[in-house]
Amino acid sequence: MRRAAIVAPVRTPSGVEGGALSGMPAEWLATTVLSAVIERSGIDPLRIEDVAMACVDGGLANVPAVGALAARGAGLPFAVPGFLTDRHGGSGLQAVITAAMMVQTGAADVVVAGGVECVTTPAGLPGGVEGLHNAEGLAGYYGIDRAAADEFAVASHRKAARAWRQGAFGAEVVPVDVGPGHGGHQIGRDEGVRDDLSTHTLAGLRPLLPDGVVTVGNMSSHRLGASACLVVAEDRLTSLGLTPMAFLAGWAAAGCDTSGPALGAAPAVAKLLGRTGHTLDDVDLLEINEGYAVEVLALATAWELDPLDRLNVNGSDIALGHPVGATGLRIMTTMLHELGRTGGRFGLEAIALGHDHGIAALFESAESDEPVETPRGARFHGVRSSRRLGRHRA
Repeated sequence: MRRAAIVAPVRTPSGVEGGALSGMPAEWLATTVLSAVIERSGIDPLRIEDVAMACVDGGLANVPAVGALAARGAGLPFAVPGFLTDRHGGSGLQAVITAAMMVQTGAADVVVAGGVECVTTPAGLPGGVEGLHNAEGLAGYYGIDRAAADEFAVASHRKAARAWRQGAFGAEVVPVDVGPGHGGHQIGRDEGVRDDLSTHTLAGLRPLLPDGVVTVGNMSSHRLGASACLVVAEDRLTSLGLTPMAFLAGWAAAGCDTSGPALGAAPAVAKLLGRTGHTLDDVDLLEINEGYAVEVLALATAWELDPLDRLNVNGSDIALGHPVGATGLRIMTTMLHELGRTGGRFGLEAIALGHDHGIAALFESAESDEPVETPRGARFHGVRSSRRLGRHRA
């Protein structure tokens, strides 16, 4: 089976509610990243065969043909179709996976994968009210207090601010022309990243539940933005003159028992590592969506990881926000650019989809000398106990 290469992943800056991107049509944001992918990769637009687009909160009802509309806006031929994919917060990653399956099976050689979110009404709590109660349950089970959650949130903002200062985001972010009706300028940096945020500031926020740990300061917020890449068959890269950044090495989605506090992303990671035969020790960068700080801290505790080591090294959803349809692809884009910058080999992305299931994907840098092996049914070695990957009881 052919390997699926990831080429020219990019993203827009994230926009806050009421900010520069508010009111932007989904197809405008999607066209921006699709056009950037074409320009940066140098792909002949005639060679693109389909557009797999994710758009959740503003997708099916408002712009059901956003993939095709973005293709038209980017100047692709009318013969290029487009479709929507939806796996809530993992939809952008699912778009990449779906495009990869098309490439791996020979249904296409070149597919655009993208994700976009543009609605200006709040998306609500990650995972809904059940997600909030699950997060509080995890805090109790793992002994995560308010101070630890606030410290993690502050670290997310500071890491993102540092990434901007050091130029780590420069290659992945494409500016958005907000148009004459919105001030006639470009936005080129993430809105909402606060280098001056402190635990003292966060300590003044009221918890969402009485005597709880979760506040609006230590959970993700709804944002607007888009991300896209090319997914290309490995055996077509040379003839198309394309340079890959990475290859999809494996993916998995899985659910878990919710009769007690549950880690939604954990069973997906276990399933993925079991399929590929790898362990968390093989992973150079680990990206976990920051729906709630306590969820990430719980995973770090269960997996015995230092949350300040190789985990979300440039910050994530708490600082950069959660543009639902684009989040999964935004996370992949940030991770792959950092993997290339630091010379790592493997990057693993995991997303909790609500609290009862998750999705995960493993990517291998194209700079690696040897291809990854993905044996079916390989034994899982990634976490010390399978008990830690599913149901959790206090």
